[in-house]
Amino acid sequence: MSKMPVKESFISYIARSIKEGLREVLTYNMGRVGLAILVFMVVMSMYSIIVLPGDFPAMWRYVTEPPWIYNPRSALPSWVEYLGFDVSETRTYTAIRPQESRVIINPDDLFRYAPEVERALGARRVALIGYLEVYRVEYNLDSRSYPQDIIVLFNVKASENVNLTNIRVIALLYVTRPDDVILKIGELSVSLNMLNYMKATHEYFSLPYVSYYNLNLTLDEMKTYFNIAVFGKPITSKEFESLRGTYQITLILLYIGIDPREISRLIADRSLSVSVDIKVLGTSYGLLGTDIYGRDLFMGLLFGFPVALTIGFLVSLAIVAIGLTLGVISGYFGGRIDEIIQRAIDIIANIPLLPILILVGVAIQTQGWAGWPALSIIMIILVAFSWGGVAIISRSMALSIKSEPYVEAAKALGASTTRIIFRHIIPQIIPYAMAALVFGVPSAIIAEAGLSVLGIDHGLPTWGRLLADAQANRGVAYNMWWWVLPPGLLLGLFSFAFVALGFTLETIVEPRLRRR
Repeated sequence: MSKMPVKESFISYIARSIKEGLREVLTYNMGRVGLAILVFMVVMSMYSIIVLPGDFPAMWRYVTEPPWIYNPRSALPSWVEYLGFDVSETRTYTAIRPQESRVIINPDDLFRYAPEVERALGARRVALIGYLEVYRVEYNLDSRSYPQDIIVLFNVKASENVNLTNIRVIALLYVTRPDDVILKIGELSVSLNMLNYMKATHEYFSLPYVSYYNLNLTLDEMKTYFNIAVFGKPITSKEFESLRGTYQITLILLYIGIDPREISRLIADRSLSVSVDIKVLGTSYGLLGTDIYGRDLFMGLLFGFPVALTIGFLVSLAIVAIGLTLGVISGYFGGRIDEIIQRAIDIIANIPLLPILILVGVAIQTQGWAGWPALSIIMIILVAFSWGGVAIISRSMALSIKSEPYVEAAKALGASTTRIIFRHIIPQIIPYAMAALVFGVPSAIIAEAGLSVLGIDHGLPTWGRLLADAQANRGVAYNMWWWVLPPGLLLGLFSFAFVALGFTLETIVEPRLRRR
């Protein structure tokens, strides 16, 4: 190992060493693979920070709130269709425009422009007038798998002079099946300012459906069979099969409460607008599917990238910095200082870390702490009980280096202690410290994942937390490979990247490990 030039600053020496080290790493296949994976992790972390909202951890915890309630549950990844899996597509029709929009003065006009109101199974003729909007979309089912639900989302915008509480909306939702049977699957009547979303329900078609098909099902059973009844056809009194073909989903909005011509004017001059999204929730969704709560697993994994890098680098950097500093001080000064540091290492080495982490985790959960503050406490505990190994090796290296002739010569020339430590001792230990840093990163990540699986919830959706959620719901999660495999594979890939870099650095530092 070459000595650091006298005129070269410590910082510039470190920078030059890192640059030379990277150049050396790139000459090895394992080093190139490790760096490529690390670059991928960094890019994904930056992408995560850009695309995910700042309150994503809170969103992830509230499983009964939007946006998760608008997603299918336990849905497979969309791409499994190309592998031969029989799945139904999740389809979102965004900002669709009404096929009909007109003032209804004569109730008969309602049936003319929205015939589903009169033709639906078990429909009763009603007299309604107001401003009418009719939205229609088509959904093609080419699978034996039944879609889970149909949801309509509304986004109401109005100028300040429009009083939304005076305008009521009657929302009617229908499905026209491939066999021409029309089912009424939803009805909502609210003030326009309360119009957010509506879900399909069995309540409006169960009785006529059972009677029409002569089924032996109770209303409670129809609630369970809801999606099967909508997207299937009975083959016995209690058995169904998927009804393939094109389904027409019709949403009827009837604005009442004020003169319909006034509503028409407000919409025409854009003082009032209602945007409609219709979602058919199938059994496949997104890149990595959903969990039992409807949470998008890709978003959870994406958030895990920056968290994994933060945990790994900060914990490992702190361990190496503390261990290197105390090890060098212990080895160089010796005496009572050395004795104190070594006894401190003996104490922390004989304290079991896992029970302490579990106790701290329970205390964190009891206090209701969540997010980065809770995770920071766990990281501090990991650092506090993990620096001893680095300190012991740094001490032995410092003891050896301080007896070298060039160090003795520096002392004879009047070099200060600080100069000797930073110019002659630490630079010789840096290669080991870099290897320890690289090897320590995956250890910290695996430790966090292990704690999450043990039930220590810090409130952030890390890869370990995803595995913990799957383990907590193992009754169903064992059949949901897309919930378990991706976080496990990412943990393995992350660890492999740093192990590959660590072995490469070890090979560079120790020439005897190089292949001849």
